[in-house]
Amino acid sequence: MASIFYSMAGEGRGHATRVRTVTDALRGQHEITLLAPGDAYELLADAYRGASDVRIQRLPGLRFAYDAKHKVAPLRTARLVTRYLWSLGQILDDVADLMRFHRADLLLTDYDPGGPRAAERAGVPYVALDHQSFFTYSDLSWLPGRLRRRAWFVKRINHALYHGQRHTISSSFFRPDPLPGARDVTFVGSMLRAPIRAATPTTGDHVVAYCRRQVQENVLDALAAASCPVHVFGLGEREPRGAIEFFPVSEAGFIESLCSARAVVASAGNQLLGEALYLGKPFLALPEVGQYEQEINVAWLERMGAGVGLDPRRLDLAFLNRFLDECDRYRDVVDREFAAGNAAAVAAIETQLERL
Repeated sequence: MASIFYSMAGEGRGHATRVRTVTDALRGQHEITLLAPGDAYELLADAYRGASDVRIQRLPGLRFAYDAKHKVAPLRTARLVTRYLWSLGQILDDVADLMRFHRADLLLTDYDPGGPRAAERAGVPYVALDHQSFFTYSDLSWLPGRLRRRAWFVKRINHALYHGQRHTISSSFFRPDPLPGARDVTFVGSMLRAPIRAATPTTGDHVVAYCRRQVQENVLDALAAASCPVHVFGLGEREPRGAIEFFPVSEAGFIESLCSARAVVASAGNQLLGEALYLGKPFLALPEVGQYEQEINVAWLERMGAGVGLDPRRLDLAFLNRFLDECDRYRDVVDREFAAGNAAAVAAIETQLERL
């Protein structure tokens, strides 16, 4: 049994969902300590409250700031980053001490810069298990010039976050082409939650829409005017609005609605894309403005023929109706065997543990 520490980005729910899926696969065989900031802590603390084989430690973390138009605000985000970096030294010392106390054998990290630096101070090797590493290790020459430039920028960010890992496990809803000469990387599908893997999907009448608090009003206007029921998750319970029924925060309720949905409308995060496409759901992706990763996820989605993307500020009822009229062409197009990357990721982790 190994002592595994696991650090992660705290923005949104995608990183935490991936971490939880991997943790559930490893617990029982190994002792797990989660280093969770922000939104990730809120999700994982509930999941593992009272667990004897999974510890969770709350940490400060990096966050995006948004302006009044729901775009990523670079200057405000930079101030948040500066504040985080100012306090980083003490945070790293504390985490390194925790690793020594629990005799950590390995750190897994999901796009978090703090955990790897603490591991280096404690002399603990680490493995990256994230989505964003595809920018570093895959051939993106097919992207249009604008997106290639953005991919280059994200690749530089990746290197700044961490670059001393002994191996990288790149988890994506798509199967990338490796860069010639790429080494020490394993490409796997999405980390799917157990209820998703066990589900038998059906096609109902409703659309599932997952919205974050920064959602644009025109998006809600279009969904409210839809000719079919729309189940909105992520905003909590509210009064119905046209075709929209607002659902409470509930993992089980969301998965049930997703499994029987006609289609999905959401931002272009890797985790939800992976789960929806595994279930064969057509996807209308509305990438968050200023999120380069999500813009490139849209390019992959369209390349696969599994859906379409649009700047959320441009969504109107006419576009939504066209997508719904054509959505059957986007159904059931993925390789489900690759799409469920859980087993391949765990096998790669176990291989690294054996090599310690």
